Amino acid sequence: MKKSLIAALLLAACETSNYAPPITSTRYNVDLARLERGRTLFVRRCIECHTLPAIWKYSREDWPKIVNDMSRRASLKQAEREAVIAYILAVRKNEKPAR
Repeated sequence: MKKSLIAALLLAACETSNYAPPITSTRYNVDLARLERGRTLFVRRCIECHTLPAIWKYSREDWPKIVNDMSRRASLKQAEREAVIAYILAVRKNEKPAR
């Protein structure tokens, strides 16, 4: 029973851990370099203050507002905000969350 509980907690922690899916495919219809830049910024700038939220936690409509609201604290310039948003939305569009 203890092993099952530990395994369940570890799996639940993955949903809110610092996981940001890598950009490894050309199936994204956006400049891959821009998406990789967005991923790097998402990981490096957001983790400075808190654990990365799971990309699936918020809707496609929520993410632009979240990134824009947090961009001042993360010192993101306009092009950097756009890259982060593009990354998040591309992942949400092309990947399915692990269940």
